[in-house]
Amino acid sequence: MKKNKNYNLPLYKQIYNDIVNKIYNGVLAEGTRLESVRNYAKKLNISTTTIEKAYNQLVIEGYIESRARSGFYVLKVDNVEYQNLHHIEPIDFDYYTNVNMTDDLFDFKAYKTVINRVINYQSDDLLALFDPRGEHVLREEIRKHVLNERDIQCDVNQIVIGPGIQNLLHILLSILKRKSICFIDPPFDKAITVFKSHDYLVNSLGTVDELFDSRSDFMYLSPSNTYPYGEVIKIKERLRLIKQAELNDSFIIEDDYNFFIRYNSFIVPSIYSLSNSDRVIYLGSFSKHLSHSHRISYMILPKPVYDIYKEVYDKFSQGVSKLDQLVLAEFMKEGLFKRHTKKLYSIYRHKNELVLKAMEKYANSDIDYSGVESNLNVIIKFKDNTSKSQFITKCELLHLKTYSINNLNLILPYAGIKDDLIDNTIKQLFS
Repeated sequence: MKKNKNYNLPLYKQIYNDIVNKIYNGVLAEGTRLESVRNYAKKLNISTTTIEKAYNQLVIEGYIESRARSGFYVLKVDNVEYQNLHHIEPIDFDYYTNVNMTDDLFDFKAYKTVINRVINYQSDDLLALFDPRGEHVLREEIRKHVLNERDIQCDVNQIVIGPGIQNLLHILLSILKRKSICFIDPPFDKAITVFKSHDYLVNSLGTVDELFDSRSDFMYLSPSNTYPYGEVIKIKERLRLIKQAELNDSFIIEDDYNFFIRYNSFIVPSIYSLSNSDRVIYLGSFSKHLSHSHRISYMILPKPVYDIYKEVYDKFSQGVSKLDQLVLAEFMKEGLFKRHTKKLYSIYRHKNELVLKAMEKYANSDIDYSGVESNLNVIIKFKDNTSKSQFITKCELLHLKTYSINNLNLILPYAGIKDDLIDNTIKQLFS
């Protein structure tokens, strides 16, 4: 072997690979005695430590053996195809402009200050073991947050933290063995994927009224801001759904991911706050409040479900880094989170006004649009598939992501379009 200092591998690894290849290729047959450590090192003009390290690795993996006062010998190894690399087709993942966040939506300077403070003054906590439920200090801040914002009264122990809604649903379905779920179209695909992976019967419904005829074990809802239209399930229907869950021994999963982005009304109360029946499982997330990279969500378990979870909670691992949890807890404790969300709401409201103004100015008379009273998207209804396809093509040219709801409707997100580009962007789409 010739040593190659420019090769992007440690020298001992180069030696190891060379010997392994020779064994598989038959150059070094079973029983062959390798050069002594001293001679091989002298031959390559390198340290004996490097040769010993390569030989020791080969011994550990069973390619060679060491015989006392004799040397190293090649062992019998079945001849397999070594490192057969197949062509791997890459995944074409695209970062569309409009589904990202603009740089004015998050105060990185303030957040960085909190990160540094946690590292400097909470290092012992960072080195301690994980609590599978999530750090107590963050769960306590979440408890206060949902009490103030959603009128939810719960114990800190009922809160479970996870890296996204999917992770929390996997935990839920692992402890509650049921068979079916229903939802109102269009679904939250990532959540439905979890239910399908647990072999659930998935029932797609068109309206809230159809929920009352369902006998599914779970009803998956976003009652305060139904995606994507932003509709609100009325109080009479909410109370009826709670009653139905009681009678059918079923549960309502309240996904409250985006409750605060409403432009024409006060924040709508949660179903969980109306229920004394222990039939509502509450899901919340910080990705809409902070940024997409903050993969921190939480689940509030009603007491009957919590009683099951507490017996097996240590069987699950915590997927959110402790640094992220402690930083967010400190961010909330200092009042920075509340200040941030107020600023965020103001920015979103202004962005929404710009989009609405541009739509009124440029949208063609042969399309209808809705959904601008809440959320961060516009729902556009086309007169035919041809005009819809032409619009999608224009979006792709501008590097904008769209989501089809049905044959004639699609969703156009706008959170990632900068304010000074909104007017011209909408103009290009409808020109």
